[in-house]
Amino acid sequence: MNILEINNLSKSFGDNHVLKDITLDIEKGELVTLLGPSGCGKSTLLRCLSGLEQVTSGRIFLDGEDITDVSPRRRGIGMVFQQYSLFPNMSVKDNVAFGLKMKGTPKEEIGERVKEMLDIVGLSDKIDQYPMQLSGGQQQRVALARAMVTEPKVLLLDEPLSNLDAKLRNQMRAEIIKLRERIDTTFIYVTHDQTEAMTLGD
Repeated sequence: MNILEINNLSKSFGDNHVLKDITLDIEKGELVTLLGPSGCGKSTLLRCLSGLEQVTSGRIFLDGEDITDVSPRRRGIGMVFQQYSLFPNMSVKDNVAFGLKMKGTPKEEIGERVKEMLDIVGLSDKIDQYPMQLSGGQQQRVALARAMVTEPKVLLLDEPLSNLDAKLRNQMRAEIIKLRERIDTTFIYVTHDQTEAMTLGD
């Protein structure tokens, strides 16, 4: 069963045609990798799927619903950025809870879900620390937890390991594979690293 359908999607910035007639069906539970060099449009496609960029033409369907013109916060799609984009003035707990607070989730439920998600990513002992007190790999896991805690139907990952050294990158690949086995989410993973694409993707 397809969870995501991309139909003839195009995106232009003036005369620069970044995406042209992209059509792709992704099944529920898949981990799909988009592999290509910098500047080929991978990240732009993710931004169109998340709603951060308006498409020039084409349609996007999530679970059978046309979400092409739906606002990002109502799409049911999570995104992990290359730079993590954690709030430096917020603790790990508050960073992970942010999306739930924006959705108006009851306070008691927020606490339970944040704790559960930090258990999954192995950061329960860092709950009251701040991003500047964490290693790059730990910050990456906080970003993953923040994106997943809202239970998105699709999780977009935009070269999330590119800022890590080779050893840590290998560790985090293994973490993502384990994570995927524990949660019922479809992943779309952008990378320019062929090994990463072949290791992670279905």
